[in-house]
This record gives sequence, C-alpha cells and structure tokens, in this order.
Amino acid sequence: MSATGDEKTAVTTDPLLLEIDWDRREPVSFAIQTALGEVEDCSPIDLDPLADYVDPDALEAFFSGPTADVATRSLTFEYEGYTVSVDGAGHVRID
Repeated sequence: MSATGDEKTAVTTDPLLLEIDWDRREPVSFAIQTALGEVEDCSPIDLDPLADYVDPDALEAFFSGPTADVATRSLTFEYEGYTVSVDGAGHVRID
C-alpha cells in the first residue's frame, strides 16, 4: 500500500522490532501505532491515522483465528516513508 501527498523521509539505521502481546489480545493496530511513535519519538496520537494507510479492522481480522493459522501470516505496508511488517508470531518491524 502507498500514500500520496507530503511524505516524510524516514531516516533510521536499525529497524525497530516490537512484540505484540497476543495473550492480552493487544490490538495489532495499537502495537503498530506504538512502534511508529517510538520511531518518530512522539505519542502515537500525534501520528497520522493508521487508517490512512491500512484498514485497522481488516488488519485485526487478518491476525485473528487459530494460533497455528495466524502464526503463518505476515503483512507489509508503507506508512509515511516507513516499511511496516507484521507477522503472526507477534512481531512488528519498522524499517
């Protein structure tokens, strides 16, 4: 997925890797916003809405279901010049 308009140029040397707490059923969208806030060094609420880049409801549905099925899933999309990768093992990676 890509966005149009004014895009920031992301400058990172190392990717950020964040774990999703599946036992707490932390929403995937919340974990992604938290990770992006860490990369941008700001509060997640100060960022552009995640919904401008990916459908949060579809994201949650994609990573729901039996653990064995979810573990094999992964998704990558672009957000404000970053590449965001999420996998069913509970990892969010921001490059």
